[in-house]
Amino acid sequence: GGSLSSSWTIIEQNEDVLAADFYNALEGLSPNDDQHVLACFGGEYSPSGQLNAPYRGIDSTYSARFCSSGSVETDADGNVTGVTPTTSDELCDHYSADEVAQLPTMAEHVKAAVDFLAKDDDGFFLMYEQGDIDWAAHANHMDDMLGTMLDVSDGVQYMMDWIAANGGWEKNALYVTADHDHYLTLNDNFPEAVANFLIDGESHKITPQNNSNTDPWKVGTQAGRHEDDSKSTTEHIKDFATWTDEDIQTVGHFWGAIGSGGNGWGNHSTRPVPMHYAGDDGCLRALEGAGYKVLGKDVEGSDGKVDQVHVHACMMKALFGM
Repeated sequence: GGSLSSSWTIIEQNEDVLAADFYNALEGLSPNDDQHVLACFGGEYSPSGQLNAPYRGIDSTYSARFCSSGSVETDADGNVTGVTPTTSDELCDHYSADEVAQLPTMAEHVKAAVDFLAKDDDGFFLMYEQGDIDWAAHANHMDDMLGTMLDVSDGVQYMMDWIAANGGWEKNALYVTADHDHYLTLNDNFPEAVANFLIDGESHKITPQNNSNTDPWKVGTQAGRHEDDSKSTTEHIKDFATWTDEDIQTVGHFWGAIGSGGNGWGNHSTRPVPMHYAGDDGCLRALEGAGYKVLGKDVEGSDGKVDQVHVHACMMKALFGM
């Protein structure tokens, strides 16, 4: 036994293998036989070299999106003065149609993982991350981000369906959360804006063409604005944001603080994130507001909230009864 004697099956993206056949190599494999599987796709395995999985837009297609871009402007002395959006009028595909045809959807990746691991007589632990949510939010790209949320929804639904057919919540636990926030605000007209763009067949416009895919405060610090006390940080950021007030009204959302411009963000925030869970026998609920130790130091809890250490503790309890 042990890792040195285990058998590994490597599955790689290949132009001669379509998505429907991507996981054919799993047939007949079982973790009970010390079998391990590694699947590789994207990056050097894909002609375009993209490091993300294909972006699915809010219309559930993988095409016809704004590939946001921007240019950092400088004066004659090389000082940063602003950002100009350079997004083309011509819509683009993140991956080519041929590449999309080679790659399973995120839900199909989840299904393959669950179906393989579920063969283990000792049970299993699976962590699934739709990491492209993070990339899309860094780019202030709502169309991409909503598509990744559809991916998450499909993946979680498969997990829930599997749980329902395999012992229910008495035998399984599921936690769905995020590891950080991205300072997004949805205005009251956001649902209407999304619906209207979908009805008109222009869902890509939920991300303004003026989006620059540029972190405004990163550019601002390059311009030395972090050392300029003549204006607030919010006002400085707005100087490097590229959305107009009309853009914000049209798409019904904005990134960053009020007044910093519609794409006035480009990074993580410290705001709390939601946690959805089931099957943990009241573990997380009991730990709400509880303090904990990190590296021997006491950390005070926060009312109505849990920390990732609490989530870890509840997962360990569900897995090992600890």
